[in-house]
Amino acid sequence: MPQSLARIPIHCIWSTRDHLPFIKPEIEKELFSYMAGIFRNYESPALAINGIEDHVHCLTVLSRKITVAKLIEEVKKSSSKWIKTKG
Repeated sequence: MPQSLARIPIHCIWSTRDHLPFIKPEIEKELFSYMAGIFRNYESPALAINGIEDHVHCLTVLSRKITVAKLIEEVKKSSSKWIKTKG
């Protein structure tokens, strides 16, 4: 049986709690790199991650092994925990 292939790009946008400006310019690069690592761990490589102080945009390719909801849940949860360690 031939192998089936899928390439589904996903554009995700989410904001900080109450749209408060938690994403400071001094941690942006590190945060976006951390988020890219999370996407990579779920076999959904990030093509682009950017944003401003109160929201983030991510463009990723969805893995066939995870749902959109689960992927976003994991990225939001892990990045939220990480940003709280930065004060």
